[in-house]
Amino acid sequence: MISRTPTLLLACDLGKSGGKFFYKLPQGQTHALWMEAEVAKRSASGVAQVIQGGRPQDNAWFRLGDELTFVGKAAQAFLDYNSFKEDKCLKAAERIAGALGAIAKTENLPAHFEAIVLILLPINELATRQHIASRLIEICQGFRFQDEMDYRIELKLSFRPEGYGIYVLRKQQVQQAGLAIAQRTTWIEMLGHRNGTQLAFETGTLNSAKSTSKFPGFWELFEKAANTAGVSMTEYGVLFQALESRQPEQYSVAKGATINFSAAIAQVEAAYLAVLDSHFNDHLIPDLAAGKGDVILAGGAAYLMREPLWRYFDERGFSSRLSFAWENQEMLTRLVAAQLPEAHEMPSLSMRMTDGFGLFQALLGEMNRMKVAS
Repeated sequence: MISRTPTLLLACDLGKSGGKFFYKLPQGQTHALWMEAEVAKRSASGVAQVIQGGRPQDNAWFRLGDELTFVGKAAQAFLDYNSFKEDKCLKAAERIAGALGAIAKTENLPAHFEAIVLILLPINELATRQHIASRLIEICQGFRFQDEMDYRIELKLSFRPEGYGIYVLRKQQVQQAGLAIAQRTTWIEMLGHRNGTQLAFETGTLNSAKSTSKFPGFWELFEKAANTAGVSMTEYGVLFQALESRQPEQYSVAKGATINFSAAIAQVEAAYLAVLDSHFNDHLIPDLAAGKGDVILAGGAAYLMREPLWRYFDERGFSSRLSFAWENQEMLTRLVAAQLPEAHEMPSLSMRMTDGFGLFQALLGEMNRMKVAS
């Protein structure tokens, strides 16, 4: 009997608040995976003990020689900072390797397998893709996951700009309505925590000249506005909760009381909208005013700011051409709710995974076209 090397299909969206992964084996179903974003490297001789047990994605670490690399929750015990401000390219290879190891253990894959991997990167970081690919290929030549199994993975890597998955899902929706997306301009505004990205698709292709990542992310404005409003760093998480839930009254552990964050929310919204207004007026509003294009808002900041953003476009008469990326994604919502326990404590999780889910649909489509062509 000839045993074939299994092939894993994997789509990766390396968000700053967490990694969103979708994968599938040849005869299996689609699986969703969420992993925290942190990465920590330590010498094996400097780590007294490693906690065992739990889900592989919650305890993801691998050995390369004398170096141990911890990914996600496993890394948090070694770090005392958040990763919102780091470029994604810095730890991308390690994060993907951690996910590959976790998937391999979960699915009981053999020591040697193939992986076809699509990776999202901010458009201004696509130039780093060769560095990421080289590092990931180097790691996957042989690493020991959780000191249990040595994996050697043959990789086929490809990169797309963040927002590409949103466009794929939009294309599917438009086609279901009997329309061709190539007949319309589609603006995708990825409003992330660390940076903002605009993708402009015209006649079905990306227009690089009208695409940009040169406007700030939400986190920078959030910090400044929160400080101005007198919110301490220890209360950032509470203010985030107030923004996401649209409920300004939240209990502050730091102050031991319920605090009304209405003034702080107003400061954050005003500061962020002021920056977006400048970007939109330079890069988006003129085309909308000329009757061109549909706008899709995506990213964590779009979810936090969904109400003021809708008002912004409505006040200018463009709300009929505005949509949010996570709307009408019932299949994704059901998948996340069924497979990821994290969704119960993170209501925004399916929204966060939209771009990665669209990327995975693109990967499945490419594989199907290859089968037809062969």
